[in-house]
Amino acid sequence: MVIEDITRGVIPGMTAAKAAYLSECAVSCLSRQGHSSGVQITCDGIVNKPEPLYWTTPYTDQLARSTNDLQEATEHGAECISALFAVEHTPYTIVKRSRKKTGVDYWLGKKDDPLFQEAARLEISGILNGKEEIKTRKKLKLQQTSQSDSTNLPAFVSIVEFGTPAIDFDKK
Repeated sequence: MVIEDITRGVIPGMTAAKAAYLSECAVSCLSRQGHSSGVQITCDGIVNKPEPLYWTTPYTDQLARSTNDLQEATEHGAECISALFAVEHTPYTIVKRSRKKTGVDYWLGKKDDPLFQEAARLEISGILNGKEEIKTRKKLKLQQTSQSDSTNLPAFVSIVEFGTPAIDFDKK
């Protein structure tokens, strides 16, 4: 997976500016944890084999200062990795940011549907460092998606941990 691919128009429900920011947050979180381009991300859930993560964005002092709120950077970096993972490993792509109180972060649509109608849901969580937290966080996020279960649309939960790095991307 190439982190900057998110900025190349693969996400119809996201502007280029937002995608670039999410990409910078992912690079910042990975770099702060001592990783460099080509690091293997451990995958659990719908994919169970490590995959390399690549990026070309340099980790500069300016990038570090602009992503200095680590909680926010972790959240947005996890959005980047999760969006790319969804596009690469599911028939869906992000078509719209969700509103509050839906229990999910994004609405997904089928990649081959030019109308980009909502066809699935995606809830995302990020952890800067602490692989042992993934299972607990996943359980909470799976419960959280029940707020929009009445849609009868499949729900995906993605937990990204930058220390290992690892992703648990699974279908409810």
